[in-house]
Amino acid sequence: MKNDGYIDKAECLRRGYVRKSRGIYKMSLLEKYAARGWLELGDPKYSREDRLRAAKRLQKDCEMSHFMSVGVSGTREKVDGKGKNADDVEAICKARERYFAAVKQIPEEFWPVVREVCLENREAVLTEKAGGRRKQEMSYAAKRDLCRGLDRLIRYYWSV
Repeated sequence: MKNDGYIDKAECLRRGYVRKSRGIYKMSLLEKYAARGWLELGDPKYSREDRLRAAKRLQKDCEMSHFMSVGVSGTREKVDGKGKNADDVEAICKARERYFAAVKQIPEEFWPVVREVCLENREAVLTEKAGGRRKQEMSYAAKRDLCRGLDRLIRYYWSV
């Protein structure tokens, strides 16, 4: 009897799930890019692990900054346990300083792709009109811009 709810290991990997030491996790888009080798399109002196670490550090600084702590109304806190009344105001200020300084290092033409992939975990949006070869070229350019932006982050974070 076949269980229709069961998926095999290959299907898990295809859907972006990976087994780690404490269980099964869904990979972020950035981790998927690293697994496919797309984070090796930038400067050859930096590895994909370096780019992944720089992106995760940017994510951490953004999370520690508590930017999204107020709900839509502006009067109620967002219900995620990270409200404006965070305990360590000094740590929040330092994280914001690091975040803004890191963002300044990324040229504005690379920033949209870095923001979408690293912070929002979304694929860089391509126009619907672009099809076939043109779409592949635009996708390659977006991934190259991502790597070039992450290279700037590496230079910044490793110099601080």
